[in-house]
Amino acid sequence: MKQTTEKKGELRTARYDTELMVEAYQFCGVMQAFPNHFHEHYVVGFIERGRRNLKVRGECHVTTPGDLLLFNPGDNHACESEDGQPLDYRCINIGRDVMAKAAREIAGMTQEPVFTRPVVFHCGLTGDLREVHNRILRGEKGVQKEEKFYFLLEQLLRDYAEAREREPKAE
Repeated sequence: MKQTTEKKGELRTARYDTELMVEAYQFCGVMQAFPNHFHEHYVVGFIERGRRNLKVRGECHVTTPGDLLLFNPGDNHACESEDGQPLDYRCINIGRDVMAKAAREIAGMTQEPVFTRPVVFHCGLTGDLREVHNRILRGEKGVQKEEKFYFLLEQLLRDYAEAREREPKAE
């Protein structure tokens, strides 16, 4: 099911893909700051427009178009505009169970994968992520979308993740 909301020039779209069991989000024209928060799932996203001051895992980064964002479940993060321009952003939210199964099958990881860096600046994989994201938003079915998704995950796991026990969340 695809859900779109629009207010004051902002467009927010979400679609859950029942084949891949992931959710695709797209924000267009968003000006708001996002306060410190975390998710219970993995977030793989990229910036299409706008510069943002991003604080994640206690580090500050200035993100720009073409940057890849990789958040683990429980990673605290916040962001706000750095240049006064609206944010265009796309991401795929991947549940822990879906990621764990993929990591086992694709990369032979026996422990939960952990992305070792939250930002990959000017990453060449954003084009692949955009293609998978578009296929999900269009509601495409079939093996081509699945192949593209798992090929992308394979590259992300190989280049930016390691298998290790997750540290318990501080209370």
